[in-house]
Amino acid sequence: MKIFYLGTLYFIFISMSSYSQTNMQEKDTMSKDIPNSVENIDSHLDHFFDDNADIVVFDEIESELIHRDIYFIKATEDRAFHILLSCGMSAMPMKIPEDIESSELAEVMILLPKEWNLDYESFSDERNYWPIRIMKELMMLPHQNKTWLGFGHTFGHEDDEEFAEGIGFNSVMLAHSMELSADFTQIELENNEIIDIYTLIPLYKEELEFKKQNSAYDLLERFDKFEIEEILNVGRKNVCKEKYYWQ
Repeated sequence: MKIFYLGTLYFIFISMSSYSQTNMQEKDTMSKDIPNSVENIDSHLDHFFDDNADIVVFDEIESELIHRDIYFIKATEDRAFHILLSCGMSAMPMKIPEDIESSELAEVMILLPKEWNLDYESFSDERNYWPIRIMKELMMLPHQNKTWLGFGHTFGHEDDEEFAEGIGFNSVMLAHSMELSADFTQIELENNEIIDIYTLIPLYKEELEFKKQNSAYDLLERFDKFEIEEILNVGRKNVCKEKYYWQ
């Protein structure tokens, strides 16, 4: 599997990002001072993709605490969606409560329709960039705050504003993938530890409130009832809008 790296410089918690524009090249070095998960993720993807796979990595040039890359696995004729996969969150263990059964190691992904614009030049438009921004914020969150992320956890901004103008979504929920098998979403390491890969489901404000008042399973049941797919769909039905709530 051949992976190309595009050097980028991201600043978290702001809409616009600054970039170091470089030629696309295979990455051969990594900072020894910042923990990273590149070897584990590369080895895992080797089991699923051959040399013909079109994979680009948005490589973080300046890192703090962990090195955060985003793998862009492009759609194919057989798989009609892109995969954005984080790499770096699992470089450090999370602080899991003693009464919780969940892996200390995790990564996140989001599935995008093949029409989604992820060209380098498009990142100046937050309507294209926001999935990457949210992923990078989530990757840092458990380590900065000495906490953990797992199934059913949600993340959004305190002001409840949508992630980008016209998007509608103001939060995401971590869930188990419905599109990709457990073989892909669980990485077994040589020391028998597991890296869990959670899919991110964007939520409307009303859906977030429903989940808080009920449970992640209850919300997923509503998604199933209204045939909401895992692949991000801007403008999809809000399953907790009043006109749908009692259906």
